[in-house]
Order: sequence, then C-alpha cells, then structure tokens
Amino acid sequence: MSQAAAAFRMQLDLQTRLFNNVTEGLSDTEANTRNSDNINNIKWVMGHMLDTRLGTMSKFADLPVDGSYRARFGRGAILDLHAVYPSVDEIRARWNEVSLALSEAISKIPEAVFASKSPVQAPIADDTILGLFAFLLSHESYNLGQLGILRKLAGKDAMSFK
Repeated sequence: MSQAAAAFRMQLDLQTRLFNNVTEGLSDTEANTRNSDNINNIKWVMGHMLDTRLGTMSKFADLPVDGSYRARFGRGAILDLHAVYPSVDEIRARWNEVSLALSEAISKIPEAVFASKSPVQAPIADDTILGLFAFLLSHESYNLGQLGILRKLAGKDAMSFK
C-alpha cells in the first residue's frame, strides 16, 4: 500500500468511526429538528456526508457511483422542510456499507494515481487526486464538527472519540 493510501485509509477509517459516534443514539425526531432558520438539521448533514462518499469519493476510488442521495443532499441542495428523508439508521447503515468498500479500495490506489491531475478542482492548492482526497477528508471533518454541535443542541452528551 502506498504511503498516501495508508494515510488516507487511516483518516477515512477514523472519520467513519466518528460519524457513527456522533450519530449514536439520535432519534429521527432529534435529527429532523432545525435549531435555526439558517442552518441544516442533523439528518441533512448526515445525508450530505454520505452523498460525498457515494459520489465523488467512490468515483475516484474506482468504485461504482451511487447518485441516489445527490438530489436531496448534494452540493447546492437545500434542506426541504417538507421532505421525508431516510431514517438515521438507514443513513448510518449505508454510510458503513460504502465506507468499508472505500477503505478497501483506497488501500489499492497506486501512488501514481494519487499524483495524477484531478479532473475536479477542489479549493486546495494541489490539483492532484491526492489534493482532492485531502480536501474531501477536510470537508468531512468540517461536517463532523457541525454534527457534534448539533448533537449537543439536541441535548445529547458529547461525541465519543473511542
């Protein structure tokens, strides 16, 4: 396994675990609660994170792309207060399924692929696949932080790092 693949796999696996920890014990009612008119609810952030793994990350890890969450949770999608979103359990189950496949696929990406130019420009000063993955993992960290705050607003204990 290349150094880049090993580093990304380690971070991806950590964030997979943290996603499960931060969403542990949340009911659909809690996840559907919107704490302010200008922020998304827990369930929407969960779906958005899953969409990124099902789409962009899967594409560049050479896995089948699943766009089933794109319209509701993709870039530019807006929280629809009247929509019926998948349950917390459904999102978590799909997250774990795709995360296992991504972890295995990333470990097989050769160094040369990470060094190749990315066809998607991420807002990072590195235009390679390596830069794209670095940004995508940073994007997940940002969203995990949001989930941590929303979890506390739902009256839950802080997320566990174990």
